[in-house]
Amino acid sequence: MFNSYLKFADTCRACGADFKSADSGDGPAVFVILIVGAIIAPLLIVLQFGLKLAPLLALTLTMLAAVALCLALLPPFKSLLFAFQWKHKAGEATAEDLE
Repeated sequence: MFNSYLKFADTCRACGADFKSADSGDGPAVFVILIVGAIIAPLLIVLQFGLKLAPLLALTLTMLAAVALCLALLPPFKSLLFAFQWKHKAGEATAEDLE
């Protein structure tokens, strides 16, 4: 589905479907930020107050975990949102749609 880390291929290798119009926008980033934030915030609290780690060490560990989680979750969420768009034949709204 992808040519590179987050760039969709022009066509599907299996069926030849055209992916040139594939655009999931900012949706994947929003979902990933919400999920990672819900995981990282409690982790920071546990590391800093539960385990009594130094604040800088706790912050460093949680920031590394946040970056790793974001990088790991972006491709699956981007492909999931594209799959939803493909299934529901979603497209960009035009002026004709408003009438």
